[in-house]
Amino acid sequence: MKDRIKVFIQWPAFASLVLLLLFLVINQILSPGYLNAGFITGFLAANAPSIIVTIGLSVVLISGGMDISLGGLICLINVIYVTLAMKGFGIGVCAAACVLVGVLGGLLNGICVSVFRVTPLLTTFATSYIFGGIALWIMPSPTGSVQMDLLIWYLGFGKGYLAPIIFIVIAIVLWLVVKRTKMGIWIYAVGQNSEKSYVSAVPVNRVKLFSYTFAGLLYGIGGFALTAYCGAGDPLIAQSMTMKVIAACVIGGILLNGGIGDSVGSIFGATFMGLVITTVLSSVNNSFFQSFAQGLIMLIGVVGSVVLSGFIKKFQE
Repeated sequence: MKDRIKVFIQWPAFASLVLLLLFLVINQILSPGYLNAGFITGFLAANAPSIIVTIGLSVVLISGGMDISLGGLICLINVIYVTLAMKGFGIGVCAAACVLVGVLGGLLNGICVSVFRVTPLLTTFATSYIFGGIALWIMPSPTGSVQMDLLIWYLGFGKGYLAPIIFIVIAIVLWLVVKRTKMGIWIYAVGQNSEKSYVSAVPVNRVKLFSYTFAGLLYGIGGFALTAYCGAGDPLIAQSMTMKVIAACVIGGILLNGGIGDSVGSIFGATFMGLVITTVLSSVNNSFFQSFAQGLIMLIGVVGSVVLSGFIKKFQE
């Protein structure tokens, strides 16, 4: 029993879980009964896309990479879906297009990083402008709408709970399947030390290519979920998502250096971020103070997660 408790405390996501539970308790004390069915339904619908995207980014970070292009890529996914929907294509075709665009975007990042050996930060900085520029070229201003059946399904299926949960479960299952294969082991190995992995006959370039492509797949799913939630096209819909998702991963116990962390922790981090944003928007009316409060709590969350993780390690020693 003690060994199991020790393993649980050593879990990289443990600090983010503690932080999330602490935030929930504080909110419950300040606003008793806020965790009602209506709040949970709306929260899941609004935050399922960012949770899915966070899982995708976490895989890239664990492999030792970085991706700041996800915001631009999701904007592109959104406008492509809505453009196809406006031309009369069905939900299945539009959804497949979202996934395909996400995979191709991730593949482009992976090729630049693994084949041409361009620094991940520079690569994804450049592709963020490429993806965002194409999105603006396709749809210069917000317009259009998705199929009404998609809106009704996403916001109403299973009283509004099940559709977002289905999207999140799909993303989790995909990662768990990968994690239990050789590729999952290689992703952690490359993140910890790519040179030693190469000497040990690990296909480092293939691992990096896969991690970005897999992340692109989840971006496609997340972009589809975001489009279903918003119901319209906007070429700037996800431009502010990138830094929030990176912060969620850090809060979730994933090291930016790679090799350490768990995508489950990134889910805790993304949920924490979503609660912070929801709480601030409902409590503060001034837009300046909303941004200030969000940034401050995000910083406290990141620092708190790092400090708590360090304290746990010292306690174990």
